[in-house]
Amino acid sequence: MGLLKILFRAATKSTRPKRRRSKTFVASAQKSKQFQSPKSTRPKRQRSNTFVASAQESKQFQSPPPIPELEKVRHQNDIDRIQALPVVKVEHVIDGDTVIVSSTTTNYKIRLDSIDCPENGQEWGDIATRGLIKLIGGKSVRLEAHGTDVHGRTVGTLFVHLQGKGEWQNVNERMVTLGHAWVMRLFYNHLPKSRQQKLNQLERWAKSKRVGLWKTENPIPPWKWRKRQE
Repeated sequence: MGLLKILFRAATKSTRPKRRRSKTFVASAQKSKQFQSPKSTRPKRQRSNTFVASAQESKQFQSPPPIPELEKVRHQNDIDRIQALPVVKVEHVIDGDTVIVSSTTTNYKIRLDSIDCPENGQEWGDIATRGLIKLIGGKSVRLEAHGTDVHGRTVGTLFVHLQGKGEWQNVNERMVTLGHAWVMRLFYNHLPKSRQQKLNQLERWAKSKRVGLWKTENPIPPWKWRKRQE
């Protein structure tokens, strides 16, 4: 009897058909698996070289960070002195350190004191000119005259009032801060020591931050460039 049961079970097991999943279920499962996004196999998204280059270029031409503690005219005595200076209007910007101004009916040429910008035709010359136009083009400014140069131009420092801030800005110093000019140490001895030191500090800062012309490969001082043109 026991042997008959064993033979019956073996026959039943061998003839029972295997349960198969329907084709519809298999196809659905495969389709679902196909559209899964496993984290282990997904490649990391990388920014294109074009985007990276564009970001770097944009960063290169950003405006320099402000130096409020160094650039501000802070003392009331200095503010009173500036406000007592004659007012002139900027009629034309010739280059980064030379402008034509008008006072009543007279036009005359001003050479910015103690700085030297790249010449028109020299690398960065056009950019320095545009920088000065942006600062004072068509504006009324205060003129601190220091005398005349060998070309008969008035050598002076210009001050522009910053609308909305209630502050005065030394234009000559600002051109150095923006990396548009060198400090002319051979020609600034008439200035107080504090202003000489300030110009030197601003130039060192612009160099260290590679602002303006200091980010070019080999900036040439304008006096050397002019000598090469002779």
